[in-house]
Amino acid sequence: MPRRKGWLLMDSTLPFPQLRAAFASYNRTTNKSPRTVSWYDQRLELFERHIGSGATLADVTVERARDFIAALQARDRRYENNPHVRAKEGPLSSSYVQGFVRALRAFSSWLYEDGYTATNRLKPVRPPKVQQKVKAVLDDAEIGRLLGQFDRQHPYGMRNYCIMLTLLDTGLRASELCGLVVDDAHLEQGFLKVLGKGDKERLVPIGVACADALTRWRDRTRPLFDTSDEPYLFLSSTGAALTVNGLDQLVRRAGARAGIPRVHPHLLRHTFATNYLVKEVGDPLRLQQVLGHTSLEMVRRYVSAASVQQSLVDRRASPMDLIIRPSGGRRSDGSPRRGPPRQSRPKAQRT
Repeated sequence: MPRRKGWLLMDSTLPFPQLRAAFASYNRTTNKSPRTVSWYDQRLELFERHIGSGATLADVTVERARDFIAALQARDRRYENNPHVRAKEGPLSSSYVQGFVRALRAFSSWLYEDGYTATNRLKPVRPPKVQQKVKAVLDDAEIGRLLGQFDRQHPYGMRNYCIMLTLLDTGLRASELCGLVVDDAHLEQGFLKVLGKGDKERLVPIGVACADALTRWRDRTRPLFDTSDEPYLFLSSTGAALTVNGLDQLVRRAGARAGIPRVHPHLLRHTFATNYLVKEVGDPLRLQQVLGHTSLEMVRRYVSAASVQQSLVDRRASPMDLIIRPSGGRRSDGSPRRGPPRQSRPKAQRT
């Protein structure tokens, strides 16, 4: 017995581009963000190129999907089709490849639910294991260099300083920061109302230093940029809303000038999350709420990164230093000793 009348749509000769367009329409009508709709469509477009022109529903098979994933894993260049990043030598990351599997599986689930296929064809396709790396977050000195380079007496310097400080103080995603509107910045109360993934709103606290800087930006500097009554908190040089790509370039340029070329917007989010735990601002559950994660999985990674970060600065992290007294200039607790090591006096012998 058919599950639903949608099974009448089953036709193995349906052109793949038509199915792609229908899936994009489904994503838009289920209130997914434009970025999410584009994310799925871009990955399905690459799959379509792989299976060739004239592809149909019949080509959506486990074998074709696995062949596509294997081809991605065999690549030796990254960012080849990215207009904003220069191509680099090296394989695609496992997390990037995993994204294609997620897109294909979501597409396959939709085909099944909407009656285009009798089974969820790509359900057996498993994502590759993602290599877990310790995130090299910014240390305090690097944060100081990054923020210290801006001339806050200059409008652009003040804007860029506020952007960096806000990212480091709140852990907002790039799209969330660009989407902030003036009315959602409750600076006197110390929080921002943020529209996150899935159109979910959340309240994100900000510190006193960040609130003071944003108040100065909002009341004194931002009006110099506002030429078209845009509602957004951060504006571009033309007075329009700051775009995600524009923010990415701004952050990377600032990192390069500070001598920290690895800086990008998401690294600032990682840095916030790690500092939130290392400096004991709050617990992992509260961090999950601040970051807008739906599960604790990502937060567990931050907990792991924070533990590693803490062990690097904790002088008691070596168990052998508690067993063997370090030679020369250290006390038994691992801290440096000033001056030459004290000579122990020989015990007097009993007569």
